[in-house]
Amino acid sequence: MKVSVPTSNGLLLDKYGKYAAKDEIYNGNPAVSFPIEIKEVPAKAKTLALTLVDFDSVPVCGFAWIHWTAINIPAAASVTIPEDASRKGGITMIQGNNSTAGPLVGQKDPLTTRHYVGPTPPDKTHDYWLTIYALDTQLDLPEGFWLNEFYHAAKGHILEKQRLSIPSRA
Repeated sequence: MKVSVPTSNGLLLDKYGKYAAKDEIYNGNPAVSFPIEIKEVPAKAKTLALTLVDFDSVPVCGFAWIHWTAINIPAAASVTIPEDASRKGGITMIQGNNSTAGPLVGQKDPLTTRHYVGPTPPDKTHDYWLTIYALDTQLDLPEGFWLNEFYHAAKGHILEKQRLSIPSRA
């Protein structure tokens, strides 16, 4: 698979992260998800899934920060996940919890906890790891699933995966 997202000078566009405009912020977080182009999806794939995780957050907060998870995206040879699909749709998907839903942050609003929460690196430029999974099945997980539940459900069903590092500036 080939995966691409819009960048400028090798960095995620500001509108999808810390420097988003006020009308692109929800509950204190960047809320407009970036578009994703996925090409050369395996022919046997039935669905796609995505995870967006910041491992550079470990020294800052003690764990990898989950920014976005989504499953059961219909597979095709080429798939476009449109800008702001996390909030406005445009493509079928089930979204899981991000790290704001965990007990350390404790958000309760599903418009925050079960959608894209953009990068806001506090200390330096962080690499955000977008992983796209091609799966041979549809996963039986509800809205608000946890990342570990995805990993368990996807085990044995991953046909291919592609990781892309997306730096976002502090």
